[in-house]
Amino acid sequence: MTIDTDLFVVTGVMVALLALPSALGALAAERFPLISTLILVMGAATVAAGIYFSPSGYSLARLPHSFIEILARIFN
Repeated sequence: MTIDTDLFVVTGVMVALLALPSALGALAAERFPLISTLILVMGAATVAAGIYFSPSGYSLARLPHSFIEILARIFN
């Protein structure tokens, strides 16, 4: 079984991005953003796992290609 590192990275980025509005809302209401912080950490850990398990390494320039590849796989 092979690990799809692109899927890990794209999923982690999307999870982290979806947690940002919650964190900003909690900060605006002067509350500590506990849940959104945990979700951000989970997203970062998923991205880190994708980068760590990538056999050829990972670069920032490869990120848009990964998003397009995952979206193409979903819609195809």
